[in-house]
Amino acid sequence: MTTTRWEPPDPRQLPEWRGELLDYLSGDVATTTMRGALSAGRCTIVPTVPGVDASAESIGSILLTRSEHDRLNRAELYYATPDMTALALAAAATPPTEPMTLRRLPSEAGMIVFGEPIGGYTEDVAAVFAGALAGNSVAPTLITTPIVAVSWSVWDPRAVALDQGSVRWTFRGQGRTGTIPPDFRGVWLTFYSPRGIFSGLAPETEIATMPDGAVITAGAIDATRATHGPVLGWDNEMLLREGATFGPAQPDTTELWSHVLYTAWQLMGHDGKNQWAEVEDVPRARAGQKRDRRQGITASGAVRIVRVHPGRRPSPKAAAEDAEASTGRREPQWSCRWPVRPYRRNTCMNPRAHGAGECEHEDRIVPGHIKGPEGKPLRTGSTVHLWDSQPAAEA
Repeated sequence: MTTTRWEPPDPRQLPEWRGELLDYLSGDVATTTMRGALSAGRCTIVPTVPGVDASAESIGSILLTRSEHDRLNRAELYYATPDMTALALAAAATPPTEPMTLRRLPSEAGMIVFGEPIGGYTEDVAAVFAGALAGNSVAPTLITTPIVAVSWSVWDPRAVALDQGSVRWTFRGQGRTGTIPPDFRGVWLTFYSPRGIFSGLAPETEIATMPDGAVITAGAIDATRATHGPVLGWDNEMLLREGATFGPAQPDTTELWSHVLYTAWQLMGHDGKNQWAEVEDVPRARAGQKRDRRQGITASGAVRIVRVHPGRRPSPKAAAEDAEASTGRREPQWSCRWPVRPYRRNTCMNPRAHGAGECEHEDRIVPGHIKGPEGKPLRTGSTVHLWDSQPAAEA
């Protein structure tokens, strides 16, 4: 089994990455790929237009790529550093306790790229290329695909439409299928994986054979993808309903990844004594702003770099130890950076109205704390960590 390598970008590259994605979503390759994903049942949100003389997959692929194009046009850009990503994963080890609220969104539409994967999944190459290759898959080859970015927008099914007919939106997943009601209120999330799906394999690894006997290798596929198409690729999508509660999620699912994203939003929104993150705005260069306008991008083009607040950063040594332990994982290790994980406290925002049931509650993420005599081993579960002093702040 192999894991796709993820090399996070310089945050200043994100506007260019967005431009590449927009160009790709405007072309035939994107709709063809999306049509194949719909046919293979890999999509969670499925739009159809009854009465139109075209296949459901053809109509759905057009609407989904148009929708993502519209969302990225309006998206504010964010980059979560590796430390910030690990913090979000540590805090998200328990699901959010508050009902999902749109107040947590840092912007109405956005895209965040994480310095480390927030999750992933493992599957056989044959499933990846089901219907995409004319040849036959060779010996079973398992690959792990990491999830490294998410786009979002407040759900608005009217934002994208065809010239004829009304769009009917449905969802499917976890053994359920249903119609998304017209008054649905929530957030649409799209999860992205990196280009280079076979980058962890030896280049000579045989992926498939064509009918004429030609062999397709991992190196040949990655060499083509390295020079064609955007760095990030659409992987899957889901809806978060406003007011819905978060429960335990199965590993390697969109639900679990949404917990990490929502936790990142919570961390970005805390201030005062509860401040966990600091945000640096990196403005778009003037030449880049002109290119953005030519592409129809309405967002600012600035990149918001989200870091752990200086008062809560782990030591460089602890971060390095976690990075070493994370080799080959689908998400980073964080046990050295936060030996006692941050935890959630459900906080009443209006105690005077609590007795009457008219108050609102929301999560406060607080630092893990240490109990017991100073200098004694810290026991968390079955693992013992020695804690001699608070980690030094990163310079």
